[in-house]
Amino acid sequence: MKIIFKIILTFSLFTYFVSISKAATKDSYIPENERMFIMTQSTDAKTQAAKADWKKHTKLEEIPFVVRMPSAWTIAKNEQAADSRKPCVRGVLAICTWEKELPNLKKNLSIQESHYKHLIRFADENNLAVITWANFGGYLVSTSADELPEVRMRNYDIMFNDRLADWEKGFKRLLNKYLLPKNAIMMYGFSGGAQIAHRIALRRPQYFSGIHIHINSSYDIPTPKGKDVLWLVTTGELEYGYQAATRFYQKMIDLGYRVIFKAGENLGHAMNQPIKDLSMEFFKYLITFVPDPSDPNWKAPPVDKFYLMSHPIYVGDYLNQVAYPTDKAAKYVASKKYMVALPTKPIATAWGTIIEK
Repeated sequence: MKIIFKIILTFSLFTYFVSISKAATKDSYIPENERMFIMTQSTDAKTQAAKADWKKHTKLEEIPFVVRMPSAWTIAKNEQAADSRKPCVRGVLAICTWEKELPNLKKNLSIQESHYKHLIRFADENNLAVITWANFGGYLVSTSADELPEVRMRNYDIMFNDRLADWEKGFKRLLNKYLLPKNAIMMYGFSGGAQIAHRIALRRPQYFSGIHIHINSSYDIPTPKGKDVLWLVTTGELEYGYQAATRFYQKMIDLGYRVIFKAGENLGHAMNQPIKDLSMEFFKYLITFVPDPSDPNWKAPPVDKFYLMSHPIYVGDYLNQVAYPTDKAAKYVASKKYMVALPTKPIATAWGTIIEK
């Protein structure tokens, strides 16, 4: 009898401590690999050109998406979000790269392995979910849209829009499935990822608050709708697409975009620390204006994200890599086409040398 009692007591205590452990797990730090989730979207190219291109260049039968929840995310918070249908994260940061394979997509979102640790760290500090997806192609690597004959440009546009429709289905499913904020998303694109990112933002600006694209090598044609997004466009003076980047920037300005442009000195198709620093200041500025659905006390700033771009305190001269106080810029910058609006001193400092005259 005593033996049976001991067995029952031991089992009861074991069950009790297991339940405590599970409850604690809900509210304690969750390892990064347990905060990553994968979803796929099937592809259904509608035109023969799109089908051929899918098969030849992407070899994708479906588009994988990966979500990384921030370090503050817990199962308990997620359950509360599911009950209230309100996100438990501050916002979303999308990182677009040239990668197509799932292991590399996951690696890009890992604080231990990613080449984008500065962005992952920023996401954790600001309670942001990070998302990425396979590069689904549909663009020419080194030829911009304004360099193509009209018929060929139109065919590429049709092909990209075809696969964009599949991406958008997956994107919407992803946001709904993981209870993520559905607009004011911040996006970063690097190299081939920038090729994808800027084409998405030009066609579907309603999802995005701001975007930084770096070393595209080629560019699409700005759309009137794209000016609803705040842009940072960076390249390198030695990058193949430098001239295309300057044309892209000028077309954006002509359409009324609010955009910061920077060409890294002696930089080719690569990243350097000054561009990273500028990127971080851009996102720090941008997040100020991103609504926080996880905070009922969040209040919008007194001005919108475009106000200081329209009334900058500094103006950069991208040809000479220096910045001036706005009231001095007309005197020292050779042409208006080289001027870049710099809305805050931290952004201006990261952008280049400030000459206070």
